[in-house]
Amino acid sequence: MIRKLGLFFSVIVLIVACTTTTDEYELERTETRTWSAAGITQITAATENGNILVSTTTGNLITAEITRKCTAEDSVDAEEHIDSIVVTDTVEAGELTLQAEMPDDGDRDYQADFDMTSPQSIYLDLSTVNGNISVEDMIAGAMIRIVNGTITTQNLRGGINGLIVNGTIDCDMAALTAAELAILALTNGDVTLSLPSDVSASFDASTVDGSVTVTGFSAVTYTINEPDHKAGTIGTGEATITITVVNGDITIQAR
Repeated sequence: MIRKLGLFFSVIVLIVACTTTTDEYELERTETRTWSAAGITQITAATENGNILVSTTTGNLITAEITRKCTAEDSVDAEEHIDSIVVTDTVEAGELTLQAEMPDDGDRDYQADFDMTSPQSIYLDLSTVNGNISVEDMIAGAMIRIVNGTITTQNLRGGINGLIVNGTIDCDMAALTAAELAILALTNGDVTLSLPSDVSASFDASTVDGSVTVTGFSAVTYTINEPDHKAGTIGTGEATITITVVNGDITIQAR
């Protein structure tokens, strides 16, 4: 997982933001795709200029509501080009992959959003450029990568690897148990990591231009306690927390 984060970070310089246009007409099309969750252990989803939401379902199906948008000069132009947004899905070796591919077309704006539901116990690998990712009530962990956007989690379990260039991270975790990792990296923006008050974890949090705060826990021992760099243990230090920020503040707090 850490290797994937490094590869993602290295190719960020190759990503170019969408060209701003003066188009005024937006065409939107939505479809729903469904897969059996039997044998699926990982969902990999990637889009551009779009948001990804994953929440839980009690059934044995994975569903994705896919919304494609094309902003163009008029309705005719949008109709001619919206199908240039191609969303593919594959299932192989226990992994469901859902990916949106945008045309190389600076004259129009394209977007694809994924609103997904899944059984709780499936690992997530999610990425977007110019969009937000939200994960609710999943228990098998997640890797999340964004260029320009926000990461939001609620009641997450199983650990997290999160990387953003320009945005914010607001990560609420219902548990972080022994040997699990919370690794968060952000270039420009703030990070908030919320954990149970009785969590046991070692932590190392640093920022170049900002401050670090650890608050709400009854037993915190510091090995480094500087305004912009704090390291030590909460409880007996069984899990691992690593947070790095260039420009922004870091808060590790009890829920």
